Amino acid sequence: MFRGISHISIDTKGRLAMPARHRDDIAENAGGQIVITVDHTDKCLLVYPMNQWVKVEKNLMELPNMDRRVRNMQRLILGHAAELELDSQGRVLLPAPLREYAGLEKKAVLVGQANKLELWDADAWNAARDEWLREAQEDDEASEVLSQIRM
Repeated sequence: MFRGISHISIDTKGRLAMPARHRDDIAENAGGQIVITVDHTDKCLLVYPMNQWVKVEKNLMELPNMDRRVRNMQRLILGHAAELELDSQGRVLLPAPLREYAGLEKKAVLVGQANKLELWDADAWNAARDEWLREAQEDDEASEVLSQIRM
């Protein structure tokens, strides 16, 4: 289960070191294998342990691909999917097309999302987070729905 936010660096070769708390989970539950792909709604990457990716991929392929929108989503998500393995130091080399899509250069943020992680450029994450907070404060309907969540 992935939770929390980790600030990480991407080196000049395009490698990132997976934080130890996530690395252990990936090693134990997915044999150190991950799949990274694009998010079809935001300019970030989705990082799935292989055991979770298999479920996502199956669900995507079961969608009715006669619908053009579904086909386009499949093209984006499956077409950009890169199977990667953490090295002995817990690092992974991000393919250049994925780095370019998400605007990743040096500073990045990993955001836990239960079964996956989101990988954001740090500046893009900060801007999006601030916008979401502003929207949440201005949206009375969303505030009402969220107030029903027991925390």
